[in-house]
Amino acid sequence: MSLSCAIETCKRKSRAICHCCNKNLCPDHFKEHVDLINSRMNPLADEINTLDNQLSLLNADEVIDKCRQKLDKWRHECHATVDRFYEEKCQELQQRCVEKVGEKRKKLHQLKLKINELIREQEATHDDICSLKATINDIKRDVDQFEENGIVVDVNPLIINQNLVYIEQWTSNELDISTLSSPYRTIACSKDSWPAMTSNNHFLLIDQYSNLCLYDKQLTLLKEYPWEYDPIPDMCWSSTLNSFIIITGKNGVFLMNENLTSLECIQPIEKKQWLSCTCSDSTLFLTTNESGSNIFQFNLLSSFHFMKQWKSPQSCNYDELINNIAYNNETLALIIENRNNRIKRIELRSSSTFDPLWSTTFNAAYGFAPWKNRACVLKHNEWLVIDHNNSHLLHVSKDGHVKTKRSYEPTVNNAVLLGTNILAIKTADNVNCYRI
Repeated sequence: MSLSCAIETCKRKSRAICHCCNKNLCPDHFKEHVDLINSRMNPLADEINTLDNQLSLLNADEVIDKCRQKLDKWRHECHATVDRFYEEKCQELQQRCVEKVGEKRKKLHQLKLKINELIREQEATHDDICSLKATINDIKRDVDQFEENGIVVDVNPLIINQNLVYIEQWTSNELDISTLSSPYRTIACSKDSWPAMTSNNHFLLIDQYSNLCLYDKQLTLLKEYPWEYDPIPDMCWSSTLNSFIIITGKNGVFLMNENLTSLECIQPIEKKQWLSCTCSDSTLFLTTNESGSNIFQFNLLSSFHFMKQWKSPQSCNYDELINNIAYNNETLALIIENRNNRIKRIELRSSSTFDPLWSTTFNAAYGFAPWKNRACVLKHNEWLVIDHNNSHLLHVSKDGHVKTKRSYEPTVNNAVLLGTNILAIKTADNVNCYRI
């Protein structure tokens, strides 16, 4: 039996099937279909030619000079650090020398007083003469040695750790989370801590109950800030405000500067059951902890002025919950859980129009902790999905395909990218850091 043409307005019988899209088409529409596909190839060829021309005109020396500026800045700061240390040691040296001279003057003064007393009383003995001569000889020997050699200054060579500077290796090999080796650094965590963790290019901020802890790239603890509010389901970094944004379920949303020296409640944002947050250059996105989660947008450039609210079913279906939201390169990744069948998915949407770009489902066991299912942006616009209930890591490509799936022990709670080459994975007990 002949099939009708797949074009709804066409009444003719199909004569061919397009194997690329599996459509039955009549001859005329099949030709139109082929022509349309072929017409889309020319812009792609033009784009490739444009990129090829751009690469041909690229000035590698300018790129190298731009990157060297970071090395030059690092060298200047290191020199300044050495100079400060040198000045401190010079002052210490001067102080020690003054102390030593003062000590010898004090001994000479005491010796003078004793000699004057013996002369005045006319009671000097032979033993006194011998003792005084020995003391004078000791002092003279110390003064001569001090004049010739000063005091001991013992210096050690400055050892440069190769990890102080990391230069990305340009390789065609893509990231493969299945080959993650042992972590190069590990931070012990409190078991009472929530999984909240975020980073910028320089620092890692971790919820360590009952403190917020700030670490550098060497995972050296720089500062602890006592946290006196309710638990933190999520936090993110705003490069525009140069501050961390911290959300809570009861006490509202907070702004904390990079050095953890200032904390303020963002008054324009009302208190709700917030669950997740993320930032673009101009916008703060917040999601609510409820079925049919809402997504709120606030303007970072105008004191968190309310912009828009996305409600169900635009945000997600009425029986679904948005576990996590993450921004990258004008897109938003959403981890969405269906509360009826417990199926979870990661959706990528345009951050400006909210139009869906792709969606990928994954099986996940039931759990009571939606704040532990997360999406972490990786290099090359790829994503790492945290499936907490199964303790799985899913590596998702930029077009939504699951490239790798691996188990992780102990149970994984969160993951963030620190800079461009450090992946920090948080469990109930530790934060493990890997070079990627």
